[in-house]
Amino acid sequence: MARPGKRALRREEFVLELACEWGSCQEMFGGMEEFCHHVETHYQDLTAESQDPDIPDEVHSCLWQDCGFCSVECDGELLRHMLFHCYHTKLKQWGLAMLKTHPDLGDCSVGLQNRNIVPEVQDSFLCLWMHCETNMDNPEWYYRHVEMHAHCLEVNKENVLFCGWKDCEASFKGRFKLREHMRSHTQEKLVACPTCGGMFANNTKFFDHIRRQTSIEVNHYKCPLCDMTCPSPSSLRNHIKFRHSNEKPYSCDYCEYSCKNLIDLRKHLETHSSEPAYHCDFADCNYSTRSLHSIKNHYKRVHEGDYTPRYKCHVCEQCFTRGNNLTAHLRKKHQFKWPSGHPRFRYKEHEDGFMRLQLIRYESVELTEQLMQEQQEEGDSVPQTQCLQSGEVSGETEHPVIKINTTKDKGKDFR
Repeated sequence: MARPGKRALRREEFVLELACEWGSCQEMFGGMEEFCHHVETHYQDLTAESQDPDIPDEVHSCLWQDCGFCSVECDGELLRHMLFHCYHTKLKQWGLAMLKTHPDLGDCSVGLQNRNIVPEVQDSFLCLWMHCETNMDNPEWYYRHVEMHAHCLEVNKENVLFCGWKDCEASFKGRFKLREHMRSHTQEKLVACPTCGGMFANNTKFFDHIRRQTSIEVNHYKCPLCDMTCPSPSSLRNHIKFRHSNEKPYSCDYCEYSCKNLIDLRKHLETHSSEPAYHCDFADCNYSTRSLHSIKNHYKRVHEGDYTPRYKCHVCEQCFTRGNNLTAHLRKKHQFKWPSGHPRFRYKEHEDGFMRLQLIRYESVELTEQLMQEQQEEGDSVPQTQCLQSGEVSGETEHPVIKINTTKDKGKDFR
């Protein structure tokens, strides 16, 4: 509710200040169109780098600050992930504007460690409005597209609007209520916390989050199919949906490759093309590629020295220019494994400016006791301190960090 004597801030009047947080890039944009286009160029540069023989083909890393996402299956997933960062940045901007109009609310106390962690988006956004079925990789364009269906829908003789979503028979007297209802189909969020990154369906839920948030997010729910733990039932459902489904209906006609969507298949088919169209002009350099963005990226990386290492191994202090290089190093050199149930390593920026592996995950005492009981039932007679390692994010090295969280304490680290 707006303060007395002050008109509520309208979204169409809000001036966006969108900052690109990809690597060391800090460019600012005032609109989503140019912002998304800019981030797509980062994606094109990154996929061009994947042709480097020193980088494992199965690892594609997001370089957005405080993210550390790695796509191990296809770079189409990485594109959707990066575009979701654009959408998420816009929502956080709106959340910041809302807090400025409500100074009495205070600040979120969760912390900044998860501010740029976004949901996993393995498949394209699919519109299920009648006679549509449009696929999109950009959530911003997808939600605008769905909203246009509501704007264009004709009112019947009884002044009633019927939802045209597949298998939905809901009806409404006004377009506002219809658009609000359609978000239950698309899971669209309207605002995000600028501190912790949490997304909310409306301003009221966002304000409730600020009022009640007095401690860090704690995981209470364990996946029945792996050791992944989640903070809410909805996040657990999303994890099961995206991590434990092996269906790949799209197959390549030229090899045994298969994938989950048509976009990834089209990207893969480029690998079967014949001669490269671009060649490096520098003397004594024989580099060639099929992509214009790849050749531009080659010039920057090899001949212009445009890449400054900012990812550092916390074990041996070796530095890397890309998160996926550090990921490959941790897995091969130090025998680190993916955190149980997680599809990636996450990297956190430290005070010295370097990105290092995030080593802490918080779990409730109740969940920790459940994990310990399950281990005992399976016949694992290990000391209690070893049982707690079921919640750690570490490799098989001399530097594990074991973490738990109680309902009263902020959390403890055991080295």
